Amino acid sequence: MENRLLNKRTVEMSVVCSDLSLLENINSLLQEKGVISVEDEYGILHYIVDGRSGRRDAGKITAIRPFADANNDQDKADSFLELCLRTVLREYGFDMALIGSTLIYRAVYSSLKRGIPLPPTMKTLYYENGRDLGLSYEQAERDVRYAITKSSLKNMRSRSALRCIQSRVEKRLGYVDPLE
Repeated sequence: MENRLLNKRTVEMSVVCSDLSLLENINSLLQEKGVISVEDEYGILHYIVDGRSGRRDAGKITAIRPFADANNDQDKADSFLELCLRTVLREYGFDMALIGSTLIYRAVYSSLKRGIPLPPTMKTLYYENGRDLGLSYEQAERDVRYAITKSSLKNMRSRSALRCIQSRVEKRLGYVDPLE
């Protein structure tokens, strides 16, 4: 994504991607919400405000309140956890259309939401999350391994990959690292 200052009050935005569905998603989000945020490599959020379709108030935005639709603090925290987890999974190249990616998402999400560590063995994770989706232990294990091999964590064992994802999400959530 590239932003250029053309003249005093005009900014041009170019989105370059090889996937047409990604471009359509960005366009639909802008049309629906009027604003989206993009996080750069340093973790700084940049906001893109849509000024099309007669949105005269687009230039009058002084503050953007995330999660305006959430009813209470718990909903806000859950929404932020989901956002952070999905962002981290995308960064590692997980395809969320795969059942294994869904199993990983559910395992890390439930672990962070409940505030407990991941199970000591992957067998517990495969059994609990696979059962919820109607999968046998073997199917769940195979699907998780396949999802990991399709991601950028392909050289890691399943437990290490999940711990890596969990620690990255914890860092985004602002949890203090005991080793720092």
